[in-house]
Amino acid sequence: MLAMDRHLTVSGFDVHAGRVALHWHRKNRMWLPAGGHIEAGEDPVEATLREVEEEFALKAEVVPLAPRITYNGGPAQIEPPFTILNCPVEPGHVHVDFVYFCRVVSGYPGRSHDPENPIVWLDAATLESGAFDLNGESVPFPPDVRALGIEAIRRVDAGIGAAVR
Repeated sequence: MLAMDRHLTVSGFDVHAGRVALHWHRKNRMWLPAGGHIEAGEDPVEATLREVEEEFALKAEVVPLAPRITYNGGPAQIEPPFTILNCPVEPGHVHVDFVYFCRVVSGYPGRSHDPENPIVWLDAATLESGAFDLNGESVPFPPDVRALGIEAIRRVDAGIGAAVR
């Protein structure tokens, strides 16, 4: 039996004014939210906010969506993700991806540090259409990105949850 190489990663679906930010990931050839590996010493929320700032030049806050239990003393609670995905990267290599929904605080519309990885702001109708144009070619959204982007817009626009920084 081969050992599975698992990495912990995060994705942040950043919402502003009814649109979610995605960028063209040149290496993976698909539309993706901001995200990447959790670095040593980071919790998943810190990693998400760092990745959003690094990739999109945005300041954001995680939108809390889970109920909380209040107690005195004990460890601090870290905001749980909206979902956790098991993303196969290649045979024997998986990213366990903590997915967060974020509200943009400043920097809209954001900018890409790499012109070959453009950032687009898409509304739910565009995501529902299933694809977006890149240099004259209609590129389909991965099914998880499409569904999670639509849900992020719905939840953030509904004002669900207070902010976590």
